[in-house]
Amino acid sequence: MSRAQSNVKAPTPSSKSAKPVPTAWKDRLAAEDYEELVNTFKVFDEDNSGTIDPVEINKVLEELGLDRRNPFVLNLIIGLRDKSKPITLEEFIDIIASRVGETKTKDGLKRVFALYDKDENGIIDFNEFKDIAKQLHDPINDDELLELQHSTHVNHKTSSNEGFTFDEFYNIVSKFANK
Repeated sequence: MSRAQSNVKAPTPSSKSAKPVPTAWKDRLAAEDYEELVNTFKVFDEDNSGTIDPVEINKVLEELGLDRRNPFVLNLIIGLRDKSKPITLEEFIDIIASRVGETKTKDGLKRVFALYDKDENGIIDFNEFKDIAKQLHDPINDDELLELQHSTHVNHKTSSNEGFTFDEFYNIVSKFANK
């Protein structure tokens, strides 16, 4: 090696280079959430083909009785079934995760809020809270729900005890997420 060549240093990556932002849901989900989706996919992929098709989806729906349990999950699964073709694991994760959103980000919480704001008026009100309680199989009665709304209004200084805006929802949820 010549003397000139030995003084030339190979370029090194800059310590200031930005990390690429993950674009695939697989890279953006927490490891536990990803594993849960993989396991769910395996439940539907009865023939271990690496895809799930509408027939497999219908069979699992019938076996689990999901149509009577959770309307939110049912809507997600119907969205899969409506593709009318086999779905790979990556497509499954894309479809499910994009509908649910990332609950650790403001944008993800906007998606969650939109799921609950059925009348799209920008407020989650008493009837929508009641629907959430039903979906979660929470036996809370109307009086208890009204008390919950009122105490949330007082404790979190929301603008009204009759419902919450997205910003109020975000502030409340963020406080619990950061504990």
